[in-house]
Amino acid sequence: MHTRIILILFLLFPLIALSQNRDRSNWIDFGGDSPSKWLQIAPGKLGPNALPVPDMDYACVENENKIELGAHYHFMTGDTAINSFASFYWVIAPGRAAVRIYANPTETFHMTNEVRDERQINSDDAGWTTEAGDLLVTTYIQVLKEKKYIPGVSIAYTIKTTTGGNLNGRYTDAEMNNFYLAAGKSFHFDKGIIDEVRIAGLLGFYVWQTNKVAMTQDEGRLYEAGLQLRKKTYNLYAEVGGYYGWDPYEYLDRMSGLDQIQGNDDPLILRTRFEKTGKQFDFKLEYQTGFRDYHYQTFRLGITYRFKARIF
Repeated sequence: MHTRIILILFLLFPLIALSQNRDRSNWIDFGGDSPSKWLQIAPGKLGPNALPVPDMDYACVENENKIELGAHYHFMTGDTAINSFASFYWVIAPGRAAVRIYANPTETFHMTNEVRDERQINSDDAGWTTEAGDLLVTTYIQVLKEKKYIPGVSIAYTIKTTTGGNLNGRYTDAEMNNFYLAAGKSFHFDKGIIDEVRIAGLLGFYVWQTNKVAMTQDEGRLYEAGLQLRKKTYNLYAEVGGYYGWDPYEYLDRMSGLDQIQGNDDPLILRTRFEKTGKQFDFKLEYQTGFRDYHYQTFRLGITYRFKARIF
């Protein structure tokens, strides 16, 4: 009997040692009793899809319904992820109002213990792991139609559900909302290399829940600027923007006389996208990188099917 016990312990020792090789003694406890109490709910401390900078709509509500399917690839030192993507753009009133429902049905990732320690993620590296992602809903309303000397103006409101979990620090597992006002103007050219140039920008507000009992919400200004170049059915986009959080973690840390925590909630990103439109199908390839509080290099590949809106 003793021999069997010794043999079992000998076989289990590597697994026991592996699970105990992470030092959590210096981790900061943000409150609560769940394993996520060490997480900082901020874009710079979570996965690439947790608190995304909104897509530009270029202040133009479209006239056709759209279904998009795609795959996104994200990588940084110690963290690699691939997620599926699905989107349904439903036109309520052509050129006036639309609703977009979109999600990452799955996210498959591998994150090393070094990254987990830096982000204070309680669970150990289990190799490649697959989780469900978040579902988001955005409503678009065209406030002003574009005219010769007047830009188009639109408003948009987004709400994020809590379908994605935070056991591995990939999502917030809490609500997020953002609202913005966008303006855009196109310039057309009869002759030349480019047929159309469109300039657009947006200003808004971004808010999400934290896990801090003393301050349960983070929020701040949202901003983006975009440029579209079109030649026949080929489009090139460049967009830069992000949002500024209020830094509740950093604020409470300093109020307590410490200086251990950075806000990590002021992401600034650059997107470039190439699109080829067809009669019914569009193809796109996009690259995104972060200058601040977004640490990933991201590539997105997608195909879109467009069909006529039916008015009910």
